[in-house]
Amino acid sequence: WYLEDGSVTVNADNSGQTVTQGGGSAVPDEAPVITQRGSSAETSNTITINASENATANVTISNVNIDTSSAAIATSGKGNVNIELDGTNTLKSGVDHAGLEKNSDGNQGKLTITDENENGKLIATGGDGAAGIGGGLYAGGNDITITGGEITATGGDSGAGIGGGASAGGKNITIAGGKVTATGGLGAAGIGGGFYGDGNDITITDGKVTATGGDYGAGIGGGNHGEGK
Repeated sequence: WYLEDGSVTVNADNSGQTVTQGGGSAVPDEAPVITQRGSSAETSNTITINASENATANVTISNVNIDTSSAAIATSGKGNVNIELDGTNTLKSGVDHAGLEKNSDGNQGKLTITDENENGKLIATGGDGAAGIGGGLYAGGNDITITGGEITATGGDSGAGIGGGASAGGKNITIAGGKVTATGGLGAAGIGGGFYGDGNDITITDGKVTATGGDYGAGIGGGNHGEGK
């Protein structure tokens, strides 16, 4: 699936997984690879991944380069989302939106970022008020696992590198491999809470992690006026 041809939506439910592009019809595809013909050129087309309860969406992104006013990649639903990285993938989102957005309202499943072929890189930058990976404005970034890849996650003003957007927390975040660099915006944690947000239940079991908070934010834990535990 080439992003130059239009934005892509992946839907997974108990009957399987389909992909819709632009105004086209839904096409069954259990293992879609979303890429670009020329990754040196930015596209404003986006990727949306929806997973229904008890379902898992599986998507590979390969050398995508998205710069948009909305969320470059947005995940939703009560099911789980697995994203495999191939090549260098750059996600830059607009104000209020995370680079890789997972808005956690307490009813969503887990987002897992993998790199099975050990050739993947992800550069995710949030707009002001949002995380690099995790929540948009006022939205928590919860239940996020990274098992591999070279990950650079940078929050916008008041957003965590990995975790919550402004005034929101980040919890149940696990890093189990890869090389992860997470940098929070002003008042936000590198990994954990955004400005005024808590950072709880953060686990690192493997890999190399560099976590830097913005002014008044923890490297790992809470943002300004937030707690870490």
